[in-house]
Amino acid sequence: MLKTKLFPILSILVTLTLLVSGCGTPDPAALSEDQVKAVTENILLAIDAGDYAAFTRDFSDEMVTAFPEAQFTQLAGMLHTASGNYVSVGELNLSNKQGYALYRIICKYEKEDVVVTVVIEIGGDKVDGLFFDSPNLRNSQ
Repeated sequence: MLKTKLFPILSILVTLTLLVSGCGTPDPAALSEDQVKAVTENILLAIDAGDYAAFTRDFSDEMVTAFPEAQFTQLAGMLHTASGNYVSVGELNLSNKQGYALYRIICKYEKEDVVVTVVIEIGGDKVDGLFFDSPNLRNSQ
């Protein structure tokens, strides 16, 4: 009788422990939230201006190699057509995945809101990944 009551209680305790340990504060990059917003705004303004050098200014060496100017031109055209020009950066949401800080930021564009995800190594200060998501962007692919 004791074993049948003990197993469900232990199962609940183990589950709660796993849930609580997974709910800690995410680890940030070496940049403050304001610096991450400034980096993001620089990237988005550079896209609108067609300025590849400004766009890659805060990228890691690997990211610059992975994102050549031709791909930048394609991204700029797609964003402009689907979402319009950049308007403003919103609040950011930080999470972690495999040693990286993922900053999801809802940014205002002329035609819609676009979720911009900036990926920076935990403790790092260079952009290692950049993703855009919105209904219009998904429909344009």
